[in-house]
Amino acid sequence: MGFGRSKSGLQLHLAFSLRALSGYTRADLEPLSFDDLPLGGEWTTRRRTISESEIALFAAVSGDFSPLSIEAAPGHPRVAPPALLVAVAVGLGTIDMPVPSVEEWEWFNWKFPRAVHAGETIYARWTLTQKRPPIGGAPTSIVVWRVDVHTADGALCAEGEVGAKVRRHLAAAERDRAQEPSAVTAAAAAGPAAPRRRRRRRPAGATGPAIEPPLAAAPPAPVAKTERAAGAPRRRRRRRPSGSTAPREGEPAGSAATQAAPAPPAAAAAAPTSPASERGGLGGVIRRLRQPRRS
Repeated sequence: MGFGRSKSGLQLHLAFSLRALSGYTRADLEPLSFDDLPLGGEWTTRRRTISESEIALFAAVSGDFSPLSIEAAPGHPRVAPPALLVAVAVGLGTIDMPVPSVEEWEWFNWKFPRAVHAGETIYARWTLTQKRPPIGGAPTSIVVWRVDVHTADGALCAEGEVGAKVRRHLAAAERDRAQEPSAVTAAAAAGPAAPRRRRRRRPAGATGPAIEPPLAAAPPAPVAKTERAAGAPRRRRRRRPSGSTAPREGEPAGSAATQAAPAPPAAAAAAPTSPASERGGLGGVIRRLRQPRRS
């Protein structure tokens, strides 16, 4: 029973000590959601000195017993492992910047342009560079910070990006999830968008207004053939042979005479046939057969 009282008293003493030393309240230590994180916010952390004992403890905890991490040249301080600098930068950020409600860490992308030795003091500057829009009603979204680690004299010793999935407000996620089907329905009801007209490119140096191309006229609608009235079938007219003067069937007799070619001149008349030529030949035989017989 006494142990329980001493434990609760120790927690209360630590809470009051933290408030008195740092000025933070419990609301300041509550994790922030994705919607509450300020895009473009920048926070500079307090400073921390890297000691020989911290380098040795980190090597023991991480199991990094490489000569690069645990050995030092004679007369030179030991070099802090790069992973220790990342861990210290993240630890300083959890104290002096808004604590995000992280669902999971996505990536750490770091570069170390300068080594940090035991006994040097460092600090970190965190900048919130990206808040990627959530997809639909997803409960989390990605946030990206840029982290720069400097020594006390301002030299850049480490720089990198930290990406994490941060939880969203439940109300905001539910609202986005409810708006997603309505947006899809509205887009389907609107139908396909009208095709955009291509604008003609103006020649270089032209200052007048662009000349719009004339609108193309719509092709005329096809005219339907008029149906012939029902009745007697149409008779097909026969073609007359060339030079024929006989009237066509169903035409008056005078029309053929009118359309006939004029007679050749008298000068061009055929010469009279001789009696000898009339007697001979097939014509003479036919004329003799047509003559009546004398009894």
